[in-house]
Amino acid sequence: MHKYSNEKIVILGGYGTFGRLISEQLVDSANVVIAGRGREMGQKYADSIRANYVLCNAKDKKSLQKAVSGAFIVINASGPFLPKDYSIPHTCIEENCHYIDLADDREYVKEFIQLDELAKEREIFSCTGASTTPAVTHALVSELSSQYTHVHSIKIYLSAGNKNKPGISTFESILSYAGTPIPVWSNSKWEKFFGWGLSEMFDFPDPVGKRLVQLCNVPDLELFPKLFEADEVIFKAGVELPIFNLGLSVLAQVKRYIPQINLPVLAEPLVKTSRLFKNLGSFSGGLLVVLEDGHGNKESLAFVTSENGPRIPTSPAVLLTRKILRKGPPAYGAFPCVGFVNLDEFRSYLEPFGIKLI
Repeated sequence: MHKYSNEKIVILGGYGTFGRLISEQLVDSANVVIAGRGREMGQKYADSIRANYVLCNAKDKKSLQKAVSGAFIVINASGPFLPKDYSIPHTCIEENCHYIDLADDREYVKEFIQLDELAKEREIFSCTGASTTPAVTHALVSELSSQYTHVHSIKIYLSAGNKNKPGISTFESILSYAGTPIPVWSNSKWEKFFGWGLSEMFDFPDPVGKRLVQLCNVPDLELFPKLFEADEVIFKAGVELPIFNLGLSVLAQVKRYIPQINLPVLAEPLVKTSRLFKNLGSFSGGLLVVLEDGHGNKESLAFVTSENGPRIPTSPAVLLTRKILRKGPPAYGAFPCVGFVNLDEFRSYLEPFGIKLI
């Protein structure tokens, strides 16, 4: 494929776990610039895919301004995405850059709307949640919901293979809500359940099989009750090895009884520990949604794979960026990433990586 755009695309954290997968997919589409604090690692990776590198501390406004200056689109793959901290997208909008991030934090995505006025004023498209949740899950649910006049229940299940490289930001996200009360839309009202609770052994389609999953605090829980007028929305996820699921469950129990404990600080040690078990398990993973109409009718759709699972959370940013390069921004303002990429587009992109829609 040859370059079809000279537009500058800056990818914050472009040499990280998810950033690499995005960068390599866009380097033939535009002038890709890898941005981050690790000069040696960043430059080495940029050279390997024939991209450019710029030193950038995204938490420092002047450093960020310098890195994104002149960019058409900024993709934030660095994380963590902390509620109430919108300094990075705010700076990108001020610099007249369209913005896409991979946030899956419920509060962060919910409150992203506070950037809407500024984005519209600057005629900028600013989008959060370009990841598995809520972008891919929304596409799956939308496909199924079109068959029903009324959606009673939306259940979403996610499990990743143990051999996939874990991201520290992923563990930080889980630990931020493990053992804390989470509002869940159930029986047409908000009820509270504890994060990483409600354990369930769920049977995914082959090649994934039975996996332990627990309650997660994701944007879907906030967005989908209204978007699909459902009576119930629940999201559960887990990792392949039961020992890690159980370990996180123990930490969640500790948090329930010692609320002041700071679990996210354990993210890095947990990632290092998990590397000792990389020879166990597999690369297989799955994302499945189940819809019920309340009258005994049930339909499901799933993406499953024996490899390349991380391509799923990175697909929305790749596909949305390519769309903007071809057609321009879909709208001006600040939005959660729902409805901008449809299921057929995800399927076509993911199939060559061995990820099947069933």
